[in-house]
Amino acid sequence: MAGRKDAAIAAVLEVVAQAVGQQPNVGGNDGVRMLETFLRNHPPNFKGRYDLDGAQT
Repeated sequence: MAGRKDAAIAAVLEVVAQAVGQQPNVGGNDGVRMLETFLRNHPPNFKGRYDLDGAQT
């Protein structure tokens, strides 16, 4: 009896794996789009210095 359940579970997992593999990558470029938007705003460059007064301004 346990063998049939194991086989049924394995079959279902195979079907799920195939379905997941066929899903389109919707929204996969969100990170790239966010980075482009960020860079378009011309953020200040980090120059590797420690300047508290400059950070305040």
